[in-house]
Amino acid sequence: MRYLQYLIDQVRRATENEEYTGDTGIQDEEFIQYFNDAQHRLQAKITAQHPQVFLNDEEINIVSGQSTYNLPSDTYLDNRVHNVEYSSTGNESDYYVLDEVSLRRVSPGASGEPSYYVRSTGKILVNPTPNKGTLRVTYTQKIKDLDLRVAQFKEDVLETSSLSATSTSVGLTVDTKYESLREHTHVCIIDVEGNTKVKNIPLVMSNSGFADVTSSLIKFKTHTFLSGESYVGGDYIVGGKDTTTHCTLPKSLERYIIQYCSWKILKRDSSIDSQEAQGELMVMEDDIVASYTAISDDIQNIPVLTDWEDWSL
Repeated sequence: MRYLQYLIDQVRRATENEEYTGDTGIQDEEFIQYFNDAQHRLQAKITAQHPQVFLNDEEINIVSGQSTYNLPSDTYLDNRVHNVEYSSTGNESDYYVLDEVSLRRVSPGASGEPSYYVRSTGKILVNPTPNKGTLRVTYTQKIKDLDLRVAQFKEDVLETSSLSATSTSVGLTVDTKYESLREHTHVCIIDVEGNTKVKNIPLVMSNSGFADVTSSLIKFKTHTFLSGESYVGGDYIVGGKDTTTHCTLPKSLERYIIQYCSWKILKRDSSIDSQEAQGELMVMEDDIVASYTAISDDIQNIPVLTDWEDWSL
């Protein structure tokens, strides 16, 4: 989808809210909230009927003797896990599926290659406890939150794959919207299209409990980049964990989040047009959810569950 600011501008025009100042009118922050509400509502509606739509997988390296592991930070509702696999070598051919069980099935103190996993909020526990290998977790991925760009790395910044603690924003041009960072504890680095380059970098917090930022400084804590993460000159900073500037839903669904935000703004303005906008929104919502129904035009073979040779007459 397009950059969030362009969507905000479109809704302002559609709802006749183009004139505003820092003290009057509807601020960008309110539009951002409605856009986020729209995309999360739509994901909830789609997931409720079609739970396979937003699946993603991530590998987690085993720490010897450790049985509990954090789920990916973008796991939907912190518990939507569809499958957990284990490989003692990390090789694709060695992965096998773990069975989900209740906590009562866990054998405390047991070690070796795991057979089970237990799901809890934000975590999974594997049992027996492995000493090496890799877990592969397939989960429902939460749609990234939206926010506006607050800073940009200058074009002469070379590709960087590490970030040390700093009290100065070397190579950064800080936007006038920087104050929104005070509401966050982390930031993400993205490219011009909103693709994540580095995620969830912790900010230095001030004594008042807010992020320590100014019009010329953004203070980062030392952060270890994940494999494949880096940034270059021209990339942007956006506030929050797992955040971007471009909605990650398909472009064809842009019409929905625009309509949702327009409806909320009209309703806030006590406009009689809000009722008509709501009716159009509900029809659009039903059509979108129905369009995700899994329909295949390919030939569907009858599954064979048992080899004929195993049948006893």
